[in-house]
Amino acid sequence: MSDYRMKRGYDVPMLGRAEGPIVDAARPKRVGVRPTEFRFVKPKLMVKEGETVSAGQPLFRDRKRAEIRVVAPAGGVVSEIRFGRRKVCQEIFIDVAEQEPVVEHSTYSPDEARQLTRAQIVEILLDSGLWPSLRRRPFSVIPDPERVPEAIFIGAADNDPLPFDYSIALAGREEDFQLGVDLLGKLTEGKVHACTLKGSVPGAISQARNCEKHTFSGPYPAGKIEAQIHYVLPHKKGREVWYLDAQDCADIGEVVRAGRYPVARVVAVAGEGAVRAQYFRTRRAVSAAHLDPDASPASNRFVSGGPLTGVRVSSDCGLGLYDCKFSVIPEGDHPEFVGWMLPGFHKLSRYRAYASAMMPTKAQHLDTNLGGGVRAHVATGIYEDVCGMDILPGYLMKSVLVEDFEESDSLGLADCAECGLCTHVCPSKIEFGEIISKGIVAHLREEA
Repeated sequence: MSDYRMKRGYDVPMLGRAEGPIVDAARPKRVGVRPTEFRFVKPKLMVKEGETVSAGQPLFRDRKRAEIRVVAPAGGVVSEIRFGRRKVCQEIFIDVAEQEPVVEHSTYSPDEARQLTRAQIVEILLDSGLWPSLRRRPFSVIPDPERVPEAIFIGAADNDPLPFDYSIALAGREEDFQLGVDLLGKLTEGKVHACTLKGSVPGAISQARNCEKHTFSGPYPAGKIEAQIHYVLPHKKGREVWYLDAQDCADIGEVVRAGRYPVARVVAVAGEGAVRAQYFRTRRAVSAAHLDPDASPASNRFVSGGPLTGVRVSSDCGLGLYDCKFSVIPEGDHPEFVGWMLPGFHKLSRYRAYASAMMPTKAQHLDTNLGGGVRAHVATGIYEDVCGMDILPGYLMKSVLVEDFEESDSLGLADCAECGLCTHVCPSKIEFGEIISKGIVAHLREEA
């Protein structure tokens, strides 16, 4: 087992962490899928409103790669399809049937599954709809099934402001997780790596065989899988590695054993705006309104994922495929009279702008208020202070804005973990994450 210590970063002291024990959520009546969450995928719908679908049936595919398909997380009727600009599909909603129809696949015993070839495993993952659970570094896109990665990483760590406990999520899934590890090992010529936080290793990871284990410590983003890959197997030209969430690894073992698309999921609801900040045993694509119906949509912002890296969604929208929690953050839409004159004991401060800097470890109230408008960028070194990667975020951001792809490559665009810290600490209120994301998409288009 390897130990890594990240020195740079920032632990945002935020209120509203989810608490155990885990509870069983009621069966949802509606689930939703967001095609826009899949980077560099142009969705082509395979269903229409009013159509009855089975759990595991394809909802849409990638226009450029027809084999990449995202499947229904429930059996029922497609009740609504929402479109955005240029008729791009934004959300697909399914009303869950009382007796759900399910797509059945071949089943294998654990011993039989371990005898499968790489081609057979790839076919199973593509047919079952689990292939999109895999992502490729660099740039976090769904990988090409014909490519062979140098390694595969399993993420079972989270130390963002509202952390998720994987020990709760993986409890009782040790056998499926081990089978998933063994099957993933056949997809790569290298090793399977399991990454956790030091002092918080889930039982499924500690008992796992046939994988290399790593523990990480230090401030956020030490628990982010993209940052962990950077330390274990740094990016270089031509190197491709894949990664996935630990729950998805167990799902791979389950789909081979049970022959059905795994819909069960452990999901956390967290944040200061959450009324029920706890862990739920529920299903994929469930909405925040179902898990926490008392949280007010008028006074809170619902985020699918973490507060620094997640995507803003409506309260009835389904949880993203790559997310394991909803962050419910109070809206900062209230005016504050002479707020710039107040000492700010209750406000979060990274660089001693408020008196709360005297209590850096105390969790503070944090809402969506920017605390000012967008202004000119000033190179002060604050981004390098919190960046856990060996890159210069300020210069990288400027190279992306002018679409200088060679310069952005040399400045570490492929190494960026997209952790959201630069956006959080920026005194100029610049949306670093949005700029970097657009730069990655532009880079992918240039490569295509």
